[in-house]
Amino acid sequence: MHFDYLLPETLESAAREFMTGEDTALIAGGTDLVPLLKSRARKPTRLLSLARVGELKEVTLRGDGLFIGSMVTLTELIENSIVRQHLPTLAESARWVASPQIRNQGTVGGNLLQEKRCLYFNQSDSWRENVSPCFQVGGQICHQIPSSKVCRALYYSDLAPVLLAFDATAEILDEKGPRTISLQDLIHNHVVGVKGRFILKGILVPSFPPGTWGKFVKAGVRSAIDFALADVAVRYSPANPPDEKPRVRIVIAALAPEPFFLEETARELSMPGNAGSCEKIVELALQETESKMAPIRETAVSAKTKKQSLQILRRAMQELFSVLPS
Repeated sequence: MHFDYLLPETLESAAREFMTGEDTALIAGGTDLVPLLKSRARKPTRLLSLARVGELKEVTLRGDGLFIGSMVTLTELIENSIVRQHLPTLAESARWVASPQIRNQGTVGGNLLQEKRCLYFNQSDSWRENVSPCFQVGGQICHQIPSSKVCRALYYSDLAPVLLAFDATAEILDEKGPRTISLQDLIHNHVVGVKGRFILKGILVPSFPPGTWGKFVKAGVRSAIDFALADVAVRYSPANPPDEKPRVRIVIAALAPEPFFLEETARELSMPGNAGSCEKIVELALQETESKMAPIRETAVSAKTKKQSLQILRRAMQELFSVLPS
């Protein structure tokens, strides 16, 4: 494979090259893209690296919240004192990503905008030649669920559920200029393949009242390297002012094409006295998860194993909900 390699040093020059260049792929840490280049699942004619764009590597506490640049590596995220003080749950989720080598190279933006995974996509070029092109490579079929009108591959970002639970927004630069969108919209547009060129500048996590609490649990076959069987993130914010109810967010990832919220379970947890009813809440959460999950066969994990992960999820949720304020 041959391609031109571009290495701009400013965001403006990177945006100019990316917006005007045909068949150009952005590369951050490369831990997701390089394997896809090797398997020829992606065949760009130009690679535009963001490695030298310094403003994408900032972590700053602003008046409107905590800003984390898209080129901050996962190791830097884990070790950053501002993140550890103001959003330790995010640092904890980053600690569970893959291995130290991948965390040293992988970035926040790359983790959020990683390709979905599927048995029929994550294969060699010669393997894929024996099946019809699927949605992931420009075809019109999902081999996992042939009746589906969209790709049903799974999305595996470990950072996404925590950031969604904490109402994060994404700051992007596209043809219209700089703008802010919800992180949920960013992920949705990415996983369903909405067309449009943009550079992710970073993520903004708003400030929360004192007493806000978060927790992340990753359920997997092994404690390292593997993609999750399921991810769970919970955020609890106390009533503020006192006449309001507490605010609870619960996000599940790695069980569907994009993360999903457990709204009914969160409402129950927000009701006075219900946070202490651990088993009742866990059962409700599992029922809601089962109704929304869409497991498929993966390269290393079967759909049956994914469904069985609900039992692992039970233990994770018991751990999470048992420490929520009553």
